[in-house]
Amino acid sequence: MEFSTVVYLFILLLVIVALWLSINIVPQSQNWVIESLGKYSRTLNAGFQLTIPFLEVVRYKVSAQETQLPPDPINAITHDNVSISVQLAILYRIIDPSRTMYRIQNLELGIKTIINGTVRSVIGKTDLDGVQSNRKHIADEIETELQHIASEWGIKLTRVEVTEVEVDEATKQAMQIQLNAERVRRGTVTEAEGKKQAAQLRADAELYTAQKKAEATKVLADAEAYAVSVVSKAIADGGASAVEFEIKKIQASAVKELAQGNNSKLIMLPSDVLSSLSGTVSKFIEKI
Repeated sequence: MEFSTVVYLFILLLVIVALWLSINIVPQSQNWVIESLGKYSRTLNAGFQLTIPFLEVVRYKVSAQETQLPPDPINAITHDNVSISVQLAILYRIIDPSRTMYRIQNLELGIKTIINGTVRSVIGKTDLDGVQSNRKHIADEIETELQHIASEWGIKLTRVEVTEVEVDEATKQAMQIQLNAERVRRGTVTEAEGKKQAAQLRADAELYTAQKKAEATKVLADAEAYAVSVVSKAIADGGASAVEFEIKKIQASAVKELAQGNNSKLIMLPSDVLSSLSGTVSKFIEKI
């Protein structure tokens, strides 16, 4: 075999090996960091990728999936000087592998360190009631504080959530005493409200009865007034003679009763009565 043929075959073999080495299939869940001659060159995304053999090497294979930090408790002091322990659920994803791989040596430790300082700073500006009742607001503040540093490291925080807030034993006992006192206060208020409503109902019932009695009295008064007005109208319209006739009947009846007695009687009558009843008295005397 001639020397030239050997050289051609060697070159062909090198070309085949180079082509084979240049072909790369990057998985969907990864991004590859490429270095050329010891320096960062580029980042390969998922799919079919070509590299320059012997000049470019895959230095880092970085996960593109979300990663959750271990939920380690963080000790902090609230604005009202209460010691608490906070646990966070933090998810992040690497969006710029070049920054992540070349700017920080231990990403997880760096994130934890920044989170601890940020959590203590945010909690220190909020009292205990605010931390317990508004966890989402606290988580949003923490995420806002962390996002700037996270972007410098080529990561993005996808979720920050306050999962647990624990207080020390002394604070727990004080909170329980306060809770019991609040329950007693609410019970007292409820009982007072019940008594107030019952008294109000009794007062309404008494008022209703008084109103009905007043209405009945008014009806009777209106009836009497109406009767008086009718009599007055009858007298005004010429009914005086009828009234006088009734009076004379009563007077005559009285005289008759006196006259029928066994004892002698001296009857003194007013002159106007004698004149008006002369005829009637004469008839009674005749009968006697």
